[in-house]
Amino acid sequence: MGSAKKFLWLIFALMSSFLEPSLGKSPNVPSGFKAKIYHPGYYTQLSLAHDHFQAMINHSINRLHHFNNALTEEPIGLVLSGNMDYIIELDIGKPPRTYHLNIDTGSHVTWLQHKDCITCIDKTKIAASYDDKISSTAKEISCYDEECDENNSIQCDDYSDRCTYTINYMDGSNSSGIMYLDQFTFLSIDESYVVLESVRFGGAFYCSEGKFHHDIQGVFGLSRNRRSFISQYGFQQFSYCLPDYKNMAEQSPYSNMLFGTEAQLAGNSTAMLPHQEYYVISLNGMSVRGIRLELDPSIFKLSNGRGGTVIDTGTPITVIPNKAYNKVVETLVPMIKLPRVFYRNSDKLCFNGGLKDMDKHVPDMTLHFEGLDLHIIPRSLFYVSTDKVNICLAMQPMGYNRKYNIFGAILQQNINIAFDLKENKIFMSPMTCASLI
Repeated sequence: MGSAKKFLWLIFALMSSFLEPSLGKSPNVPSGFKAKIYHPGYYTQLSLAHDHFQAMINHSINRLHHFNNALTEEPIGLVLSGNMDYIIELDIGKPPRTYHLNIDTGSHVTWLQHKDCITCIDKTKIAASYDDKISSTAKEISCYDEECDENNSIQCDDYSDRCTYTINYMDGSNSSGIMYLDQFTFLSIDESYVVLESVRFGGAFYCSEGKFHHDIQGVFGLSRNRRSFISQYGFQQFSYCLPDYKNMAEQSPYSNMLFGTEAQLAGNSTAMLPHQEYYVISLNGMSVRGIRLELDPSIFKLSNGRGGTVIDTGTPITVIPNKAYNKVVETLVPMIKLPRVFYRNSDKLCFNGGLKDMDKHVPDMTLHFEGLDLHIIPRSLFYVSTDKVNICLAMQPMGYNRKYNIFGAILQQNINIAFDLKENKIFMSPMTCASLI
């Protein structure tokens, strides 16, 4: 903006502070509510099981690379065209229309495809895309809004006097468009409607075609960044439980994300480490079948203010230090009485077998966080390949010159994970996620 426009912006911002609620201080905020979450099932666009698994590995390592640079760079989006997307179902606008967004605890801007998109996630779903013209509560965010603050992802477009956003993702894909205010409608536990007014989000006019999974219409940003959905209304608690995508024939593929006072702070807790962007905790060690692995706890720790374990719904594979990964493989191989499968140019730990073999042969694991021992069942420890003839360990070594571990989505399945931002604690407790419907 020019100097005159900046001066007008300051005057407008001062006036607006008396007329409109500021970020995180909106009146009449409901105390608690919920939204449905689910996994869309197996992805069929990758025909070979190894390609499918390798895509998840690459996706996880790319996100790890971002976390390693997150303290010194402007935060960028982390969602890629991944293979373990979990989806939240949201009603937006008045009258409300239903949209399906990728749940991402590592992204800060919420956005969805706009009806007038020029390059789109899926052109066949244009009719179901967001249209501010048919929502009576929609409003474009002005350049003079206090949150259009000229950072790298949200800033004023001088040519149109509109507040715009641009998110660049780790695989080179991107999303950009106009920032809006509109109402989001949720449900309370007793199924009555709960309305949040003036939620900030982006309407995407440009998306990298073919990069995002066709079942989603955008991204639901849940990071600790002040622009995320959680921070906008100052919510102090939220929880989710990712349903087991491998077990949809035996139980419901749906669960709920719970916000505010409805969040389930169940089980033991571990301290959340200071970080402006992400949810970081301390991992101290690991056990397999009740036997503690001989690992120096320092390999998991913070180093010069960087490191720790990031809880990330957008990373499918759990990423751990090389020494820890090698010890896990060394321990599991003699325990699992199944034929081992080797892929060319790959050191992934895979065996010939399916879901029933996993239940019979794969041992359980315990992750020892600070103050919290988390039990991981065999079905969450291994991933079933797309062709259902092989199973592979849902862990990956981080490589060298890396500082962060990542607690990924596959291991998070059927664990209730609750975030208490006021007390800086994260609660984790194994449960059947379908029971939260």
